Amino acid sequence: MPFIVRHGVRLYYETVGDGPTVVLHTGGGGDGRMWREAGFVAGLPGYRVVLFDHRGHGKSDCPSAPGQHHMSEYVADVIALIDSLGVDRAAFVGYSDGAQVGYRLAARHQDRMAALVGVGALGGPDEDGHDREQLADHVLDVGLPAVIDEMADAEPEPPPGWLVEHLASTRSDMFAFEMRGWAEEPSPWALFPAIEIPTLILVGEVEEPGAAEHARRAARLMRAGSAEVIGGMAHLQVFWRTDVTLPLIQTFLSSRF
Repeated sequence: MPFIVRHGVRLYYETVGDGPTVVLHTGGGGDGRMWREAGFVAGLPGYRVVLFDHRGHGKSDCPSAPGQHHMSEYVADVIALIDSLGVDRAAFVGYSDGAQVGYRLAARHQDRMAALVGVGALGGPDEDGHDREQLADHVLDVGLPAVIDEMADAEPEPPPGWLVEHLASTRSDMFAFEMRGWAEEPSPWALFPAIEIPTLILVGEVEEPGAAEHARRAARLMRAGSAEVIGGMAHLQVFWRTDVTLPLIQTFLSSRF
């Protein structure tokens, strides 16, 4: 099985296909298998698709020190992954917290990024890390499976069982480490003007209050940013409803390669 090791942390990844490299990065829950189940692998022919289990997820190691879960570690892991693949630049598709990693990569490592797709609402410019701290506490109180069930119950339509299972399979402590490790991370809004690579922000209209406005405003701050807002969709839907979202991603990537 393919692994890279960075600062003693073993990180699992899988590659499928040939062509320009596209790295797929999930969020606080789940792992690289989710992309295959949702249809992204089958829906991206002509690319070298990389399914990445980031630290604390899937078949990758689960670091137990809080300092091993700062945002900078997740960003450096992706750069190490790109290095191991032997390519100068890769496109990056990040869902939820994976999109947050992508915005930092695009701002700080533009020479390694060919294009970026951020899937999921990105929050407003005035938000701080308080919500992350609260979510970490809640997950440790009730367990991640219960929190995922709460999210699923709040969606406009029931998510498929495989998605709930994958998201809930992440260890509760690893989810909490990620939430707390990123709580003091500065907002990505200050970085958006520095992002010059082609970027697509794809959000569901009802993911959060102001989701559409935030996405369009963020895209305008970027040199080559664009936003797509999917009417009536919430956070889990923008991942698994690939009948709607994947064609937008396909069109965006095909125009960049």
